[in-house]
Amino acid sequence: MPVRIASRARRGDRPDPGSSESAGTLKEESRMQPIDSATLANKDYVAEQYRRYKADPRSVGEEWALFFAGFELGASGNGAVVGAAAAGAPVAAATGPPVIGVFDLVHSYRELGHLVADLNPLAPKPAGHPLLEPSEFGFGDEDLDRVVSCGGFRGCSRTSIRDLIARLQATYCGTLGVEYMHIQDQEQRVWLQERMETTSNHPDLSPEDRLGILDSLITAEGLEQFLQLRYPTAKRFSLEGSDSLVPLLHTVIEDAGALGVEEMVFGMSHRGRINVLANVLRKPYEMIIAEFEGSLLAKEATGDGDVKYHLGYSRDHTTRAGRKVHLSLAANPSHLEAIDPVIEGMVRAKQQHLHDAEYARVVPVLMHGDASFTGQGVVAETLGLSELDGYRTGGTVHIIVNNQIGFTTPPEAYRFTPYPSDVAKIIQAPVFHVNGDDPEAAVQAARLAIGFRERFKKDVFIDLVCYRRQGHNELDDPTFTQPVMYKKIAAKRTPLTLYREQLVQAGVVAAEEAERRAR
Repeated sequence: MPVRIASRARRGDRPDPGSSESAGTLKEESRMQPIDSATLANKDYVAEQYRRYKADPRSVGEEWALFFAGFELGASGNGAVVGAAAAGAPVAAATGPPVIGVFDLVHSYRELGHLVADLNPLAPKPAGHPLLEPSEFGFGDEDLDRVVSCGGFRGCSRTSIRDLIARLQATYCGTLGVEYMHIQDQEQRVWLQERMETTSNHPDLSPEDRLGILDSLITAEGLEQFLQLRYPTAKRFSLEGSDSLVPLLHTVIEDAGALGVEEMVFGMSHRGRINVLANVLRKPYEMIIAEFEGSLLAKEATGDGDVKYHLGYSRDHTTRAGRKVHLSLAANPSHLEAIDPVIEGMVRAKQQHLHDAEYARVVPVLMHGDASFTGQGVVAETLGLSELDGYRTGGTVHIIVNNQIGFTTPPEAYRFTPYPSDVAKIIQAPVFHVNGDDPEAAVQAARLAIGFRERFKKDVFIDLVCYRRQGHNELDDPTFTQPVMYKKIAAKRTPLTLYREQLVQAGVVAAEEAERRAR
């Protein structure tokens, strides 16, 4: 543990050199010896940081908080709780838990919590991780009810170690896991922490909001069921199993409008495209059915002359708050990720045409498959270009529809990384891993994603972990190549069924009303 803490402290921000005045304030408050090398170089700066730390440990960066906690621990000669004496509590004996362990606990959950998050709808939640065990931080069973400073965690200031662990698990180990500690920009980290840790990483939803999510799942599932019943031999590359993509996209659009976005340009492959066209872009059902029927439409409505799951559409959308946002989904052939640089080029051109120098008015949104995102080189090339001034579009919202299979290939046979999104780390982008069976977690991820993009003008990723209820297309029988996986899928209730039951149990909607809404 000491080695891990030391390495983290070395990654701290390097402050600007201060003046040569005495650090008397620091000495007087701490009643300790000077911190030789640090104070000699930056005396006033360190004194000011320590003053802020004494007032509120959360007001300084995590590295400074660790530094001062270790400083006080070493000077006191024991593991007393930070601030215990100031609060009038007795100072702990030498057997108390090391205070620096609290900061390490918080840091470790921020860094590793996603590894034990409940992300896979086809598997049980991971049991735990040895690096997150209380003993790893010097805590025994007798320490868990000790009241401590929350170690920089923004969801509390003081609580018991047991409660702090519960808060950390609720924030980082639920159905929404987050990878962001690879980001070197402290402001970006703090922005995310302030929005995740103060809410346990759950969205604040009114009953109307939750009923809106329910309705979006109803329309998503209902369209697929109708098309399967009416056109059982037609390929459509259904969205079934990843239905939460629809409320996720609705949230991205609504929040983008509230943040001043005027246009959103979407790119995606064929998986779920028909559902997105119908229930997000609001392409008329008459046009979609005509394409399934093979009917000839009016000349002005013939589109791009391709199969129905490659076509695009655009329209002006009015958000619930009355904001106008133009939505367009570009046509895309069967080359999957080939659309990525095309969308970026379209957005860059629109931004230049609108003199959108701040990249705030036009936003690109790219939807990927898990296997194609990992396997196609154009993905990494596009990400690399995104950080160059000549190609910058101010950040893309990426959504990986991770149905945990590539045609007939399982993840362990086509990638060596834990997640398909791992290539995103080359540009230090945050990644939100979402269990596709929890549409509210998808909504939270969407809010964080578009907010982060608009604030920092950087790429952001949502890894929607789900499954594919049908085969690669509706004419394939996947039980020949994935019998175990599809036995689980056949026994699963749909995201709509699960969410409807959740709302009924919570008293948001009566069972009869929920059934009526689905008719």
